[in-house]
Amino acid sequence: MTLSIDPKEFAKLTLLANPSTSESAEGKAKDSLELYLSAYKLAEKYERFSNSAQETSEAFKNIRDIDLNL
Repeated sequence: MTLSIDPKEFAKLTLLANPSTSESAEGKAKDSLELYLSAYKLAEKYERFSNSAQETSEAFKNIRDIDLNL
């Protein structure tokens, strides 16, 4: 059984659950953008692996050590 994750929704929820601790507005924006893009890319990669894997655990195993190349 595979689990489908919407990258946009995952990134949005990740951002909401992990607010920036930076004091400046620019710092908060940079932290938020980096976190959003990282979460989005990771969810996209999971989706690609989960479409070819039969089990969710197999997809997680495949993405565990992925370099996001941001």
